[in-house]
Amino acid sequence: MVDSKTRLGVAMSEKVRNNPTLLLVDDDLAILEGVADLLGLHGYNIITATDGTEALQAMRRQTPDLVISDIMMREMNGYQFYEEVRKNPAWTMLPFIFLTARGQTIDVRRGHSLGADAYLTKPFEPEDLLIAVRARLKRMDDIRRVTRADVDQMKQQLMTIFSHELRTPLTYIYGYVNLLDEHLSDSDDDMIDMMIDGARQGAERLVSLVDDLMLMMRIDSGVVGVEIQRRRFSADLVEVIAKVVDDARLEMRRDNVQLETQLPRSLVVPCIPVYVEDALKRLVNNAIKFLKSEGGQVLVSAGQRGDRAAITVEDDGIGIAPEQHEVIFERFKQVDRETMEQQGTGLGLSIARTLIRLHGGDVVVKSRVGKGSMFVVTLPTYEVPLVVDQGASRNGRSQEADR
Repeated sequence: MVDSKTRLGVAMSEKVRNNPTLLLVDDDLAILEGVADLLGLHGYNIITATDGTEALQAMRRQTPDLVISDIMMREMNGYQFYEEVRKNPAWTMLPFIFLTARGQTIDVRRGHSLGADAYLTKPFEPEDLLIAVRARLKRMDDIRRVTRADVDQMKQQLMTIFSHELRTPLTYIYGYVNLLDEHLSDSDDDMIDMMIDGARQGAERLVSLVDDLMLMMRIDSGVVGVEIQRRRFSADLVEVIAKVVDDARLEMRRDNVQLETQLPRSLVVPCIPVYVEDALKRLVNNAIKFLKSEGGQVLVSAGQRGDRAAITVEDDGIGIAPEQHEVIFERFKQVDRETMEQQGTGLGLSIARTLIRLHGGDVVVKSRVGKGSMFVVTLPTYEVPLVVDQGASRNGRSQEADR
């Protein structure tokens, strides 16, 4: 018998990963227990509730894959519960089965007119319920499969459009600005030099934006995750870090910045170096960007921590408030953008963390306002099975952004 004190959310079978979760709603505890036992024995994960109000509370904590509900219940009956479920866009497609003693034609018609996926009357044959559940779940799997294929196709089309229709004109702009600069290199006209430099900086920012959007789409489509799984190899991070720092020194537009390193002779990890380099470059550029106006220091260090490699990017800049430590990794989120011209899209730290996580590692931040920040990158030094994140986001949450 279901304990009435803990009836909400009672699991009648041990939860098995990837098995469908069913929500059972019935105020008859004997029937609730019997149906839960039946479905639990067939491998389903079960959540229970004794009326519509409790069921909605359970669904807010965990969205099931299918709902089976009685009609005659206290507080909120099955029809009212169904209507509340359908009001939530996230639950619109959930399969919904009425299982009730109300078997008159008018009741059956009302259940179907509301849009319920099935209407079974008590007493019922267990096999009929199992068939109804399997059929509705299979139908939802088919819909998701088709939808996913359509979305993947659209993503591929968008990637192609972005690649050609944005990169091509930017290549012309960037190329001709550089040619113009070379042609007028001997000019003494400061105004011309200033205009050319402004055009070049604008083109560089547009190129960077397009590259970030393209990379984000490749991450969300799962392409980058699969590539890391299949093509990673043992590479020396010291060489990767040294290249990142050398490039940053060449690109720095501030002369009062000290960029130093403390590196071991070698630090080998399984990875795709170009992606790790991309992530570290974003962290180093971010550190330089948020130094104090009078200058400052950025220190990039690395070493072994147990079975992980650790790379630290530390600065003595403006720092980040504790409540913002996770916000800065969300997409398109920036701290104090209203008061600071950051010249970014809010994707840098997001992409950096996602690239590292796709390698089985992570990026965390420690910071104090006015004292500076320390970003710590960890990567496994051994081969690990990687889970391909099909979208950053989903689930996940791939939360990313420039600080």
